[in-house]
Amino acid sequence: MKLLCCVLAAAIFVATPTTSAVAQVNNAEAWHELAAHLEPGSTIDLRLQDGGHFKATFIGAHSDALVLQRKTRIPTAVETVRYDAIASMTRVERSGMSAGKVTAIALGSAGAAIGAFFLILLASLD
Repeated sequence: MKLLCCVLAAAIFVATPTTSAVAQVNNAEAWHELAAHLEPGSTIDLRLQDGGHFKATFIGAHSDALVLQRKTRIPTAVETVRYDAIASMTRVERSGMSAGKVTAIALGSAGAAIGAFFLILLASLD
């Protein structure tokens, strides 16, 4: 009975590191698959296995690493991040207003102000 318990414990001990190594390989493959579908220029939010976190512009995907440029106040060089170093990766949707929306709001406001001015002018002519 003791021999059977020792054999089972040894089998579990030996199998456990192998399973986690396989899981890491599968995670790396999953990140590679996701990166293959990203469009260059996309903004991504990246969390690393070591706890690091940053936003970056996606440049491209190689077989073993992402190519990206971190979004910082001061421009930085393009860098690579290995797939097995990634804990999570999400695509960041653009927020805020585009130049077209800002232009439309400005023109609408200007038109309303000019219209109000003419109505006041028209009312004062009596």
